[in-house]
Amino acid sequence: MLSNTQPTYTGPYAPAPIRLLNTVARRSKPISDKLMPLELHDLVESACRKTGLSDWGDQRFKEALKALLDSVGKEGQLTFFGRFALRQFLVDNLCRRLRIIETVKRFPEIGQQKIQQPIFITGWYRTGSTYLHNLLASHPNMRAPLLWELRHPCPAVDPRQVDSQKSIRKVHRTNRIHRYLSPGFSVAHAMPAEKPEECLHLFENAFCGTAGFFITEAKTYAWWLLDQDVQYGYEFYNMQLQLLNWQRPGHQWVLKWPYHLWHLDTLLKTFPDATILQLHRDPGAAIGSVCSLAAIARSSFCASIDAAALGQFWLDYNEAGLQRGFSVRQKTGADQIIDIRYPDLMADPLAETNRILKAVDLGSDPIWLNSLWANLKTPPQKKQVSHRYAPSQFGLDPGKMRERFTTYMADYQLAPTG
Repeated sequence: MLSNTQPTYTGPYAPAPIRLLNTVARRSKPISDKLMPLELHDLVESACRKTGLSDWGDQRFKEALKALLDSVGKEGQLTFFGRFALRQFLVDNLCRRLRIIETVKRFPEIGQQKIQQPIFITGWYRTGSTYLHNLLASHPNMRAPLLWELRHPCPAVDPRQVDSQKSIRKVHRTNRIHRYLSPGFSVAHAMPAEKPEECLHLFENAFCGTAGFFITEAKTYAWWLLDQDVQYGYEFYNMQLQLLNWQRPGHQWVLKWPYHLWHLDTLLKTFPDATILQLHRDPGAAIGSVCSLAAIARSSFCASIDAAALGQFWLDYNEAGLQRGFSVRQKTGADQIIDIRYPDLMADPLAETNRILKAVDLGSDPIWLNSLWANLKTPPQKKQVSHRYAPSQFGLDPGKMRERFTTYMADYQLAPTG
């Protein structure tokens, strides 16, 4: 039972039926592993059989998928149920890829869609990106991808006739399962079907996303990704945005994914007219929060979680993301990247929103502005349970973390919090 008197993550968790299943499977591991194979050729063949399709488009995704599978096999710490869940997740992503490519072939006009002057929200995880995304997405001239369409970009036989309600019901069912398996995840990061969601889901269809090292201990894969040219992934991402724009034409896209920071060079190469919104938050708070989120995400799928190793990984990985992002910024026009401090966003979200809209030459619609102001003044409904964590759970000392990022904190005037 979750409460506000203890951290949201307290250790690996699984409902009683899942624990029983894992116990039985552990006693016959060779057989159970054979029942849930995690091998490239088997996953690819399963997706082909399921969809009746075989055109994969750019084949480079297979190298990334193979790297993920190798990393999971060596260090994933998956239970039997974890293998089952990961296999389903990967096959579903492969099926989506096949259907997307088939749809674009059938309707070549999709490739004529223009994703012009998109706005990308990025920065470390847990820096307010979801909050800012929701604020901007509410603007009448902004178009954000909603969770239901990210999960089901090709939901119908005829993709021109999107049954949003059917897709929404599917996401509701999936979310209920997730809440049963991992009650704490929706507390740390709620994912309503009809709300804007991050680009992660589209990148998973190219297998250069972050889910693999969020739900398993696949840190080798995480570091491997940083050495790869992921242009193929961003090209497929653009194709998927074209598909979504063709299905539900919008205005200016506002998109969000913290991991864009790690590949900012490829993002700007793919979308040279993009505007980047980079969020900044006290490392002592942000890194502890992402560690808690990652631990919660993998708690239902992994037999054990090394909390200290998880903390060290995210400390190092966040530093790498910051360095990679700043190296790109040095070669990018100052007017193309807008910095947003987390304290400013929380203290006066309306002022920060107006500052962004002015910078991207998008006016404030009076009706929308009044509605936004009314919503911001309305006290939020108090959560029964909030996301609680302590960096010390993950072997992290906030003071030492801040020493490591002294220059960064000084540059953005980030005071210690919590």
